[in-house]
Amino acid sequence: MRKFFLIAVLGFVLRPAFSFAEDAASELEMFSSSEVATQVAAAAPAAEEKKTVGFSGEALSVLEDIVYSSAAGNPFNSYIVGNLMLDARLKNGVKAFANMETGYYSKTRETTSALREAFLDFNINRRVYFRTGKQVLQWGRCYLWNPTDLINAEKKTFVRKIGYRDGAYGVKFHIPFGTDYNIYGFLDTGGASEDRDLGGALKFEFLTGKTEMAFSGWAKRNRRPVFGYDLSSRLGEVDIAGEVSVARRDNTRFMREESGVLYTYLKDDGWVTKAAGNFSKGFRLGNFNDRLTVAAEFFYNQTGYTKSPFRDGAVYAFSGPLAALLPAGTKKEFLLYNGLYDPNYLSRYYGAAFISVTRFIITDMTLNVNYIRNLSDDSGMLSTGVAYKTLNDFSAGLLVNSYLGPRNREYTFSGAKLAAQLTFGVAF
Repeated sequence: MRKFFLIAVLGFVLRPAFSFAEDAASELEMFSSSEVATQVAAAAPAAEEKKTVGFSGEALSVLEDIVYSSAAGNPFNSYIVGNLMLDARLKNGVKAFANMETGYYSKTRETTSALREAFLDFNINRRVYFRTGKQVLQWGRCYLWNPTDLINAEKKTFVRKIGYRDGAYGVKFHIPFGTDYNIYGFLDTGGASEDRDLGGALKFEFLTGKTEMAFSGWAKRNRRPVFGYDLSSRLGEVDIAGEVSVARRDNTRFMREESGVLYTYLKDDGWVTKAAGNFSKGFRLGNFNDRLTVAAEFFYNQTGYTKSPFRDGAVYAFSGPLAALLPAGTKKEFLLYNGLYDPNYLSRYYGAAFISVTRFIITDMTLNVNYIRNLSDDSGMLSTGVAYKTLNDFSAGLLVNSYLGPRNREYTFSGAKLAAQLTFGVAF
């Protein structure tokens, strides 16, 4: 049934590809970055194409210190992460891109490497655009929470990740109908050993007035299909973005306790809804527009925990494969060791605020003050930092994270009070 669904989807979107108007988007606009553009302009007359191969990259040195109130000595870590990127542009809109990431960690004297992205772009008569390989996709409108995004390998993080997000493996396609309509699709082949293990997502996006919106769907074997709706618009001087997903059952595994034993299970609560909304506005400071930007975002997770499981310090017997390694422990240990804890997605209600001031003190410095709060357990994190970047691509930054709220909640269960991060970097 799922195979028939994927074949039908591909047949539907490819059949009109050779018959619509001539104002399709150009390859450069569609694939100028790994983040897919959501609105594209009509193609300009093509200039003479030339083959080009370019290399770029960056290196970032990091010093981190974590402060625990009850520890005599606090953990310190230092490491360096480097990325080397290849961008090869060939004729007829063909492009190849790769991003190799390497890190060296001084504490353990270990070197790690990972291929974050590696993909090939091509098109059919500049009317259907394809990207095949390992890639990070833009799927969802909001800044932090994207309930409609079930295809990316990594979720967005509240605190900036050092390095790049890992890509999902598959084939993406885009069919633009001028500037008013777009069809996007992704065939997820990652980890598939049989054709029935393939997953897929499809999105139909359209522009009405000043509002851009889309309907989407996602399906995979042994998972309940998830349907989504997202929009972005402007209300007066406020930019708004929102997205909502619905499914017959949550595909996320949860923890439950029966007679002193902890189990993992899938909730069967009928239709499940998850939603996020973002509101942002720029303000003029001095002689510069949008020098100050303020954004607020909210997330509703219907099946999230209403009480923090980290608060329970009792010892329970464990079930499943974990029991062979650790027969008993707390709910916190059961969640963490079974991979059931997903940061910023644990509870039912969340809120976050993001404040940015450019030209802070000096022209090349930016101040960022961000706050996230688990509204269900009253814990949160305050992240404050400054970032400096010169015209010759040297950068430096200082970030301090404070973990606020009662003990043994989502943002305080580790016992850390403060975490400081100092970075120095260069791009080339």
